[in-house]
Amino acid sequence: MNKSIKKIQNAMAVGQPVIQIISFEEERVENYLRQLAQKMLKTDHIYFWDSVTGLVRAGRPVENTADPLKALNTIHRIEEPSVSVFRDLNDFIRESPAILRKIRNLYLSFKNTKRFLFLLSPDPFFHETLKKEIEVLEFELPDFQELESMLDRFLSRLQQAGASINITEKEKKDFVVGAQGLTADEAYKAFRKAFLGRQEINKDLIKIIHEQKKQLILKEGVLEYFPHKFTLKDLGGLNNLKDWLQKRQRAFSEEAREYGLDKPRGILVMGVSGCGKSLSAKITASLWDLPLFRLDMNLVYAGVAGPPEMVFARALKTMDSVAPAVLWIDEIESGITDKQVGDAPSSRILGYFLTWMQEHDSEVFIAATANRIDLLPAELMRRGRFDQIFFIDLPTRGEREEIFKIHLNRKGNDLGQFNIPQLAQITKGWSGSEIEQVIISAMYEAFNQNRKLQEDDLFVIFGNSVPLATTMEEQIKKIRNWAHDRAARASSEKEY
Repeated sequence: MNKSIKKIQNAMAVGQPVIQIISFEEERVENYLRQLAQKMLKTDHIYFWDSVTGLVRAGRPVENTADPLKALNTIHRIEEPSVSVFRDLNDFIRESPAILRKIRNLYLSFKNTKRFLFLLSPDPFFHETLKKEIEVLEFELPDFQELESMLDRFLSRLQQAGASINITEKEKKDFVVGAQGLTADEAYKAFRKAFLGRQEINKDLIKIIHEQKKQLILKEGVLEYFPHKFTLKDLGGLNNLKDWLQKRQRAFSEEAREYGLDKPRGILVMGVSGCGKSLSAKITASLWDLPLFRLDMNLVYAGVAGPPEMVFARALKTMDSVAPAVLWIDEIESGITDKQVGDAPSSRILGYFLTWMQEHDSEVFIAATANRIDLLPAELMRRGRFDQIFFIDLPTRGEREEIFKIHLNRKGNDLGQFNIPQLAQITKGWSGSEIEQVIISAMYEAFNQNRKLQEDDLFVIFGNSVPLATTMEEQIKKIRNWAHDRAARASSEKEY
């Protein structure tokens, strides 16, 4: 049974007469309330109200009840066990002391009479005067079983229509997990978009489900959806980090829970700029086959979506709803810190984030990156906040060879035309992003001369460039000293 239904059932069982339900899913909530009324009260006195239609019972409008006060007076006169659901009454409560008073009168009158008033709205407004009378419940989104039942109905109808269903039980679960975080209506539309008109149903269609989640995230304003574009093969070196991620590839599976493993909470990847921190977050999501969302702290603090604390809290609640997923917080020290960020309430955001990390039970994995370790608050670094803190240093010679191969090959160059070991040797102290930019710049030179890239083109760019290790020598030394006994090295290799 859905947890929210259980809470409503318990509230009705103890005679709580006025209940506020926060949800966007009117139809779904009302269907459940109708079922509870018939099951628990054995009554057909079930009323629904909105400001356009007024009260409706069994599909028939009750005359002269569009005015909310008149509608409340009408249900007050009902003596039999009843359930009355009022939609979007919050605005009227704000503006009318009479309606506020009437709800309090109904509370007193309905106590222990099996008459119930439900206030249904997506607006979490709660009037202080009612806090002793009303029970407030946030109606949960469809759980796994509800979505699985919806998917089974879809697949059954498709099979009857002659479609070929080529998905395993595990892949079916992936479809259901992909739809978690959507409302019932959103999930229905996502399945419909994925399956409508298809003669074959296969695992590739799950991408369409993820696109529907992308729409949900876009509405939030400070979260950005990233499609999978990279794999482990795109990340040069960092074998310790890769091994850690690979060993947790099934971390969110039922088998892991049955084995007794807790779900992983997150990693903090810090180190030298341009050495693969952001790419590590992207690869985590693709390796684990989870959707990736980036939280833009600059937009949180900008205030365009509302007060920063509220926007930040809403973003984390949204992530809870779309779980399982990876939440990427890039340069975490610039937004979640104990240092004041302008006039923004950064300390309160830090406090909320720490509490959420400790208490949330959703399958959201944090992939955080940091450059300025001196701005990281001690509370964030305490053991247990993150599963592991990794330090990424400048790539070793062996890693630079991998990086050259990855970028040259990705751009369609023949690796046989390049002395990779030599290139790696002369780029000591270069970051991975600097190597990539050298290749891109050299390719532009070759492109303008209408020929293929040559090794000499790279040497020309090398001669005109100053690597990060030179321009930021002191800062890199400081980062290395800090990480020496505080973080695990992402790579086991050493420079030679």
